[in-house]
Amino acid sequence: MGTQNKIKIMRRNASDNKYLHKDFHLSMNILLNYIYNNWGKEALISYLQQYTCSFHKPLSEQIKIGNIHDLAIYFKEVYKKEEWPVQINHGKDFLEIEQSACPGISHIKSKGELPCPLYIETYRTVYNTLCLNTPFEYTLEYYDEETGACKQIFKRKG
Repeated sequence: MGTQNKIKIMRRNASDNKYLHKDFHLSMNILLNYIYNNWGKEALISYLQQYTCSFHKPLSEQIKIGNIHDLAIYFKEVYKKEEWPVQINHGKDFLEIEQSACPGISHIKSKGELPCPLYIETYRTVYNTLCLNTPFEYTLEYYDEETGACKQIFKRKG
């Protein structure tokens, strides 16, 4: 006689969704510009140092024991989530990351915005701070202001 209504139930968790990190770069860039334009370079660097000590504390604790492999895994996962091509090489005492452009700068520009004049500090300050009190040191070997192309090196001190 009649048709039965069939109900389909779909269950999803936030963790089922694809991780989209790109708009983080836009909001971070707004914050960086705000700090820089209102309080200057020193305040921006201070903020990035505080951010790094908080956000990257678990990673810092992992590399304090001297295993650079944990750092390599971190970067491989970040760039995989970004779906960004990057060259990562590492050995027992070093980690090299080379990219032809920065995913953050590329996304910011794709939305018609300009990166903060001190965007370089999201590399230099963040990773120098990450290496504090660890067996490693960080060098930003080169950095292109226009694209964010760069080569980063983490190496064992001494």
